[in-house]
This record gives sequence, structure tokens and C-alpha cells, in this order.
Amino acid sequence: MVGTEKALRYGIIVNPAAGMSSLKRRKKVIADCAGILGKDTLVDGWETESAAELRECAEGLAGKVDVLVVAGGDGTFSDIINALHRTTVLAYIPLGTGNAWRNTLALPFSRRRAAERIKHGWEHLVDLILVDGKTRGILASVGFEGRALGERKKFLDKGIRGFDSYFRATAKLILGGYEGDDAIVKVDRKTYSIPRAISLIVTKTPYYGYGLKVVPKARIDDGLLHVMMISADPTTTLSNIVASSTSGNAFGQYLTCKRVSIETTAKLPLQVDGNLEREGTEFKFQVLPSALRMRY
Repeated sequence: MVGTEKALRYGIIVNPAAGMSSLKRRKKVIADCAGILGKDTLVDGWETESAAELRECAEGLAGKVDVLVVAGGDGTFSDIINALHRTTVLAYIPLGTGNAWRNTLALPFSRRRAAERIKHGWEHLVDLILVDGKTRGILASVGFEGRALGERKKFLDKGIRGFDSYFRATAKLILGGYEGDDAIVKVDRKTYSIPRAISLIVTKTPYYGYGLKVVPKARIDDGLLHVMMISADPTTTLSNIVASSTSGNAFGQYLTCKRVSIETTAKLPLQVDGNLEREGTEFKFQVLPSALRMRY
């Protein structure tokens, strides 16, 4: 943790599609945050129309500021992390609905207070996960969550937003008789056979979105991967997810390591920070210690 006394110049990169409030309201919130960070704070991103445009915009803005503040959801933050050089100092103002990053960093619900936290905060070094040798993030999983994201999109298209869309997607899969697939998980030098694996989670954060604390012992700065291998009766999964929103619920086989590889008998979806990456039968993960510079 490193303090700094010099006046920093901030930039805010905004995902215009993030959040459930009106565009007018979101612009007011970001303007307030920019005012807190300093009168010379640059704001960009409102006119972007795709993730690719937003990444390009972020690259340009990052070169003009000392700290780039990402205003968006978990997927937005993941996109920006993967677009910029690891020397970039990032900060986060949550605008999305799930906001695992907000819970991970213990940021206030108020965006104004989050901006104040950044303004008066410190620089921290945060670990990341390298997925398949190319994508960086703090939460990845193979199996159930990827399927749920696909179902959730259908509810989003119908105008059902927030936690309701996630819960309905999860319930639909389970009530539809979702069953896991056999997997081989190689953790450092040990091998585990997981029959009917529902979800294979590799994470740096205790949280999923919406405050769900699925891997309570996970940490973002301990140099380890935290792995949860869930192979349970599907009818218990929904109640376990609900329980994880209160006291934190570890409902699978848990371990820590530096590297993980997963092989599955069927093609399964891989998600990273809420973004669907691909489907496949082989996946690799390794920890990247102190790979991200963050101010909070």
C-alpha cells in the first residue's frame, strides 16, 4: 500500500449501457463524481456504442491521466483491465447491477462516496487470474454460471433486470433438471475427479454479484487462486445461492493453489467476470500476483 502527496489527474471512462437509472440521472451522478475528483477530471465514453469502442476510448483517456476511473459493471471493468497496460492505475465507480467488484473493494453504495474514497484513498496491488493464457480477471467459472448468463440474457431482453433476472435464470436451470458433467481438476501437483460437477469456480474474490458470498476465504492480495468445486444435488443449489447472500456459504470442495487446469467430458461454457468467453472441454488458470494497480 503506497501513499501519494502529489495532485493526481483523474479520468472517468463511462459505459453508457451500464446501470438501471435514466441516462440523465447517470450523467448527473458522473458529473458529481468528476467534481469530487477535481475540476480538471476528464470524462469520456458516453458516445461509445460497443465494447470495442469503449476499450479504444479507455486506451486514449488512460494516456492523459494518472488514475483512470472505470464507471460501469463487472464486465466493463474486466474489459478495461484487459485493454490497458498493467502499469495503468485504475479505480472503480460501480454503475452495473451485480457489482462483485464493489463488494470486493468494500466500496460505499453511494457513487459520490465511492468517488471520495478514491480521492482520499491509496494505491493497492491486486492479484488477477490469467485465464487460458490471455484473459485477466478476478472471477472465473466453468459450467453452471455460464449457462445461467445465457438464460439471464433472455430475461434481460424481456425487460427483467437486476437480481430478479439472475434469480429467475438460476431457478429455470435448476427446475429444468440441470445436471453437472464429469470433470478432472488438476491443482498444482494434485488431481481431483469431480463427478457431475455443477460449477468449477476459480476466483480471487469472495463475492459473486448482488452480494452473494460464494467463496468466503478468497482474497485479492494473497498470491493464491481460490478454487471451489461444486458437485451437489442440483435441488440444493438454489437454496445455497440464497444462503450465500447472508452469512457467506461455502457449499463445495474448497482449496487454494497457484495453477489449475480443468478437463470436462462435455463442452461447457467459461465465464470471466460475468462475460461469456467460450465453450470448451479444457481450461487453464494461473495466479498473477500484484498484477493490477488500484486506487481505493
